[in-house]
Amino acid sequence: MKPVRRNEGKTRLPQSSPQPDEINKQEQTTTRRAGGRKAGKGTRASSAELARTVEHLENRVRAQQAILDNIVDGVVVGNRNGTIMYSNQAAEAVLKVAISDAPPEEWSTRYGLYHADGKTPFPSSELPLARALQGEVITAQEIFFRNDENPQGSWLLASARPLLDADGTFFGAVAVFRDIGDRKRWEQEMEQQLVREKERNDALERLRLTVQQLSTPILEVWDDVLVLPIIGVLDSRRSGEMTDQLLEEIARKQSRFVIVDVTGVEIVDSSTADQLLRLVSSVELLGARCMLTGVRPAVAQTLTSLRVDLGPMLTLRNLRHGLQTCLRMMHADMDMTRAIASRSGITARR
Repeated sequence: MKPVRRNEGKTRLPQSSPQPDEINKQEQTTTRRAGGRKAGKGTRASSAELARTVEHLENRVRAQQAILDNIVDGVVVGNRNGTIMYSNQAAEAVLKVAISDAPPEEWSTRYGLYHADGKTPFPSSELPLARALQGEVITAQEIFFRNDENPQGSWLLASARPLLDADGTFFGAVAVFRDIGDRKRWEQEMEQQLVREKERNDALERLRLTVQQLSTPILEVWDDVLVLPIIGVLDSRRSGEMTDQLLEEIARKQSRFVIVDVTGVEIVDSSTADQLLRLVSSVELLGARCMLTGVRPAVAQTLTSLRVDLGPMLTLRNLRHGLQTCLRMMHADMDMTRAIASRSGITARR
């Protein structure tokens, strides 16, 4: 029989386990430590995001500032009270005057702004920026400006409009302007050139009329006899004016005979012959007898080769023969008139 060892056959108690309160304390401690670690990470993330946002805004502002500073047009921004909040470098370069915080009522005087005549001061209340502060939109308004730095003066082309924020609240106005002095000087030079051209054209027209009157004079060489000498080229325009003058003279003087002398015409074509036929037809419609004198041999050959039919037009050698023919026809008419009158008297006595 084996000897019995100490504690043999006794049950061993398990190791002591933590109580519920201790467990809660441990969990709370662990949670606080984990939350602190998470809070630290969130704070560091928020700071980095804020720094990136600030950097982005600063870069955007610098880019916008660089854009405005490099615009060739002058830019001026005023708040709703009329105080100048911003002006770029081009604004002072154009006006040749430093942009200051002068009140709106002093803008016209400070910057030397005038109406188109260059003498009447431009009312400050009517300037584009001032009107934009009242809610108007101004486009391409011309303003003359002159100051000590620019004694000769120049021209501005200005536009302005109100400024509204994202929710539509009015907070100021912006004006944009540029120097258009070169363009205005060019326009003035063009206007002066147009005036000179008009005067030159008027002088040429007067000279043309004078030459026309000298080249196609209508002469009254005898009672009831008109002579129209033609010199040079007879085109449609000249023929029309010549016909008008001749018909007016026939109607005014009640002439019976017209001699058209073409001694000074060296070249005749079908168009010229047609113009002559039209002239003769117009004269005969007024009851006057028309004849053609001074046809040169070369002109006669040309008319023959062109087979131009002058119709019933009477052609004579020269102006002297034409005048003699007119006189003979006038005497013949007078003799016939006397004969008819004597026969009528004899018949009346019977």
